[in-house]
This record gives sequence, structure tokens and C-alpha cells, in this order.
Amino acid sequence: MKRLIIGSTLLCLLVSPALMAQESATGIKGGLNLSSLTTDGNDDKNLKLGFHAGVYNKIAISESFAIQPELLYSIKGMKLDYDNSAFADGETKFNLNYIDLPVKLVFNLSEDFEFQVGPYVSYLVSANLDTDAEVLDYFQIDSEDDIDRKNFNTLDYGLSAGLGFDFQSILVGFNYNIGLNQVAKDDEASYDLLGDAKNSVIQVYAALRF
Repeated sequence: MKRLIIGSTLLCLLVSPALMAQESATGIKGGLNLSSLTTDGNDDKNLKLGFHAGVYNKIAISESFAIQPELLYSIKGMKLDYDNSAFADGETKFNLNYIDLPVKLVFNLSEDFEFQVGPYVSYLVSANLDTDAEVLDYFQIDSEDDIDRKNFNTLDYGLSAGLGFDFQSILVGFNYNIGLNQVAKDDEASYDLLGDAKNSVIQVYAALRF
């Protein structure tokens, strides 16, 4: 599966320049991430708010089909709440900061409504913990600490699918990205905390076409 996703992503990128003679639209996009880390058979409900931003190039192959590679900076991870704890009140955000390279196949369902699906590959840039909590109703913790990137798999890959509305100069929509590679390395302490957890991200976006 890993080789298939990475291979298909690279193939689409290699084919794209050959299609530039077709109608092409370039723009910027960005929006909100609602992310979590999921394990097999257990959906984590601690959604964390983040964002993504970058550029895209939509290459029309026909009136009903296009290829859309993107390059995005995306903050993923999860949030831990302490509201139900007897000792602490607050939260810790576990941030995983990636460079995402999705390549989407775009199917036009109508003149301005489209379905997108395709693989993505991500590179982990950094990781950190952002804590804002009060302990024993007295001690206030407000800190942001970097985590050694070596504790995690640098490469992530998975599938993305979503719906969008294309209003020519403005695009809006949402995607769901499901990671297929575990975040933590097997032989690191991070695995004791996260196990085989994988990235799960809901994205809501807006884009401007140049």
C-alpha cells in the first residue's frame, strides 16, 4: 500500500507537466484542520483545531475531469483535555507539522460541483506540545515544548476525498484525509503513548484562483 500510494503520487506529478497544454488554473488555498490520531477500531474524539495553507494547480483533462496537485503546510495532531481530572483543568495540544503533497483526481458532477479523491504524501517538519492548564487550582502551566522529530516516522501517506464548489475565481469545500502509516516509531518512547495511531484530518478550505 505504501509503495502504491507514493508511486501513484509521483506518477501523477510526472504526468502533470505533459498535460500543461490543457487548460490549467493555479491558485492559493487554506483553511481549518480538525485533526485527531486514530487507532484501529477506536476513533479518538479529541479533535484539535489547526490550519493548512499552500498552493494548487488544477489541470483540466476534459470538461468533466481534472488532476489537481497541491503543496500545503498542515498542522495535525490531537488535543488532550483535563476537564474531568481531579488534579488539573485545561488542555495539551499535540502538534504535528507537515508538508503535504496531495494529488487529487477531480470529477465534475455539475458545472460548479466536484468530487475529489486521491493519494497524499507528507513530510514531518516538526512536533511540539502546547499546554495550557491549571494544576490543583493553584499552579498555572502555559508552555510550548519541542519534541525530537526522531521519535516519529518522518514520512506519512494516505488517502484524501472530499467535495468542492468551483465558482471560477473562488473555490470552497471540505476534505477528509486518512493516514495509513502510524505516526510513532516502533522502537521509540512515542510508541508507548500512541501505539499504532494514524493521522485523521477533516479540512474545510477556501481557495483563490489566479
